[in-house]
Amino acid sequence: MCAKCYPSIRMAVERAFRILEHTADKGILAHGRTMAEAFETAAYGMFSLFANPSEYAPTTSYQIQIHADDREQLLWKWLSELIFNFEVEKHLPVEFKITEIDDTHLIAEVFCRPVDENVKFHGSNVKAVTFHQLEVAQKDGVWHIQVYFDV
Repeated sequence: MCAKCYPSIRMAVERAFRILEHTADKGILAHGRTMAEAFETAAYGMFSLFANPSEYAPTTSYQIQIHADDREQLLWKWLSELIFNFEVEKHLPVEFKITEIDDTHLIAEVFCRPVDENVKFHGSNVKAVTFHQLEVAQKDGVWHIQVYFDV
């Protein structure tokens, strides 16, 4: 699967988050028409803090299943798992497709490419997801996520 396969999703995701500045952290506000889209956008936004995922085509993928007590914990676990896989497996996620989601679980496929000398980074990598001002809410038919990261 390549970046060309989902041009409308990619364009919508790229425009649907905003970077937030905080003392020693960075954060994002992510939006989506569905909870799945907002979670995908948050993941894309997180990696955009230190890389340019849209510049790379995926070459491999893996699946993630997450269970949590509530939406906020689900988001925290989702993003934390992505960071863990990035650090351990050395694969940069470039696209996300959540196939199942509710308030306490999600199943997703993550499309990525190996980190090599051709992958360019800027700024500091995200070290961890925080619970500081973490919010997952639906308002006026749009899902909104606010999340901060240790960098």
